[in-house]
Amino acid sequence: MKMHYWFVATWHVVIAGLVAAVVAMSAYGVMDHSLRTARAETLQSYIRVRADREQNLFNEARGFIDAAEQAFRRRLDQISQEQVEAEFDRFFPEHGDGTRRSVDALFDGTLLASGDYVFGLGAFLADSEAMTLEEKRRYMASFHAVRAVGEAHLGEFSSLYYFTPDRRVLIFAPEREDRLMFYRREAPADFQLQADEDPRLFSEVTNPNAEMQCTRLSRFVYNDSGERAATACRRPVRDGDTLLGAFGTSIMMNDYLAGTLENPPAGGLNMMFDRDGSVIARGSTSLSGDRTHVSPTEIMDLLADDPRPRGIVETPDRMHLIAFSRVAGPDWYFVSVVPLADLEASAQHQAAKLFILAFLVTLAGAALRGGIRRWKPVSRFLEARKAPGSD
Repeated sequence: MKMHYWFVATWHVVIAGLVAAVVAMSAYGVMDHSLRTARAETLQSYIRVRADREQNLFNEARGFIDAAEQAFRRRLDQISQEQVEAEFDRFFPEHGDGTRRSVDALFDGTLLASGDYVFGLGAFLADSEAMTLEEKRRYMASFHAVRAVGEAHLGEFSSLYYFTPDRRVLIFAPEREDRLMFYRREAPADFQLQADEDPRLFSEVTNPNAEMQCTRLSRFVYNDSGERAATACRRPVRDGDTLLGAFGTSIMMNDYLAGTLENPPAGGLNMMFDRDGSVIARGSTSLSGDRTHVSPTEIMDLLADDPRPRGIVETPDRMHLIAFSRVAGPDWYFVSVVPLADLEASAQHQAAKLFILAFLVTLAGAALRGGIRRWKPVSRFLEARKAPGSD
């Protein structure tokens, strides 16, 4: 009889454990899903706001360059041959090496014949003897557009330039510490103004819609030291199949990149990738101990084939959420990495508590049932029901 009671007790323990395990596993699945969904929704709201913030600078640059192009086209329609002949040689005299350079007065400040004041300009024109009248006319139209639009937006952008694929450039940058002396005096006659990324900008194959594009981070030509922290955003100007040149602005990115790392999601970190998948800025997490162990390569592998401008993806191990936003212009990726280990731990903790509770409740119920069955009045009643003729 004693063995029978031990067998019954053990069986009740096993049953209680199975019931508790089913309850705990079901609760874990529900809680884990709910917590992940809630965090994804919070992260979705975060990346929506940050996407607008990170894109804003380049949207402003696009508007700035658009204004320069519109001013250029208006002046190109109005500028006369006589005006070109009167101003071109005066402002851009021959330098004696086959190039033309801007006169110092254009940077230091001088009055035009119209009474307008011009300052902060520097120019370099390679192969100047080969310039046609039409090319000179375009250059003078760009001169008036760059000085006017550049000055109007000086508080927002520190530079505006017009350049051509054939090594001619005009720059408005009155705050440059080098005073544009490289272009005005120092650049050799064979200086290759065209950068490695210019063919990508000018080509109708790689840029058929003449959209603004920004270069990789680089140093300024006149100062090749320190970190690469500037990008040049440029847009080609076309008249049908004729390339008229391009307008652009150079932007120091130190403050911008520092700003992208601020205020990461709780427990996460912010990063910025360039279009080649290289990390150009990486923040730190707001929690002690970095738990965001996702390699940049893994992140870019997840985003490479995702066509969305912004969104959220989960890592294959389900331990992190990756929120991303594409930054149009430089084709960068703003990325926020958020660990999910705390959610899993929380769900496991709650499931463990439910397991213990369900186990104890089930075991207590079995014990109570057994106790009631052994209570004499109840046991007599049950035996009486089993006796022959009791029904």
